[in-house]
Amino acid sequence: MLTDTRFSRGLFAAFGAVAIAFVAATILADWRTLSIDQETQTLLTDAMPSIEYLVAASDAVRDIEAAADDYPEVPVAQRPAARLKVDALWKAVDTELDLYRKLPDFDEERDLYDGVPSALRDLDSSVRALFAEVEAGAVDKARVDADDEVRPRSTKVTGLLRQIVQRNAADAVESAHRINQTRHATTVVSAGLDAVAVLLTIGSAIWVLRLFQAHNRLAHAHAELVQHRADELEVFSRRVAHDLLSPLSSLTFSLSAFKKAAEKDPKLEHALARARQCVLRAQQLVDNVFEFARSGGSPDPTARTSIVDTIDAVVEEARAVSSEERADIDVGPLPACSVRCSRGVLSSILGNLVRNAVKYMRDSVVRSVSIRVTEVGELVRFEVEDTGPGIPPAIEATLFQPYVRGEGVTQPGLGLGLATVKRFCEAHGGTVGVRSTEGRGSVFFFTLPKAAPVGSAAPASEVAGGASS
Repeated sequence: MLTDTRFSRGLFAAFGAVAIAFVAATILADWRTLSIDQETQTLLTDAMPSIEYLVAASDAVRDIEAAADDYPEVPVAQRPAARLKVDALWKAVDTELDLYRKLPDFDEERDLYDGVPSALRDLDSSVRALFAEVEAGAVDKARVDADDEVRPRSTKVTGLLRQIVQRNAADAVESAHRINQTRHATTVVSAGLDAVAVLLTIGSAIWVLRLFQAHNRLAHAHAELVQHRADELEVFSRRVAHDLLSPLSSLTFSLSAFKKAAEKDPKLEHALARARQCVLRAQQLVDNVFEFARSGGSPDPTARTSIVDTIDAVVEEARAVSSEERADIDVGPLPACSVRCSRGVLSSILGNLVRNAVKYMRDSVVRSVSIRVTEVGELVRFEVEDTGPGIPPAIEATLFQPYVRGEGVTQPGLGLGLATVKRFCEAHGGTVGVRSTEGRGSVFFFTLPKAAPVGSAAPASEVAGGASS
């Protein structure tokens, strides 16, 4: 038999494993995404801006070289404007390099940049010397210095800047490669974890399905066993009830014969009274067994019983008994209709419920029984409410099975009354149930099909249903 604890633990473990796999995939993806974001941020805030500023500074240096090379040929009137243009280019170089130096850099990058300031000073010195030569009239010498001094020093500056650009470009390529590797690894691992989660889900579903199938097989086998035992019990009950009724009747007759003789002997009268009580109790137990056996038979589909007449008879009998128990029985308004069963069946169902209510209220401070009847569509619903001790939760689910009695119950009985009620109700197409609060009382309820009014035929489906129940 599969236990609830084993099933609950297995189900929790299975779905816990699925949840862990999905959570692990999500955490890994988020962690890898953070790494990609950091690499991307480095590209956007360092490598790419560095390349942009360095290329702009290199272009400005080349423009200064070109302006210096052209200066000896510039007319005298245009020389001031040419010098202003060169000054603007120097400012552009300073601006771009200042922006570059504000960015994060690495040791190798700093080493490469260390030679740039001195190379720029040398270039500036050569350009100023060329301007001075032109202003002094040494134009030919200025042309020679443009080739021998300005151009080599400009090439040195741009070469240094190009090396730094290449270093940043290499860093950008490495970052892009790392991003690609990280994304690929994340995709592979996430797909693997997702696959594991899917396999765990499928495995868990198969395992749970097998558990349910095993449970259904056990429930089916149990139902067949219960039905088999019920059939055996029915046959046994009929035989026992029949075999016991005859000797009990004889014993009752014999005790009655001694009644007059015992009137003169108090001890004998007391003994006979106790004997009669024992015989009466045995007779009641036999009646219960016989009634239980009879409840398994097929009902008469043409039977009909008046609710009002039957309840009046049951209540009158119950009040005669409950006078000793000091229990009040209250009957609510009754509908003027009939139910589709024999009077004996309805009397048995109601009598069992009312007698139980009275019997189990002996220790209650308030002893009250209420009977209510209402019409619900094609059914009639009966309720018997008491102020007794209530039903222990441990037996509530099996209360209507044969021989089920609460722990510590001292009232006599075999535990067949409620089983008889259930069998009668279900055999006639009705239902039975209970609502109970331990310590505050219970409400037993049942339904039976409503009989068609006198003079009208019952629907064929109703008759067929009652006959096959």
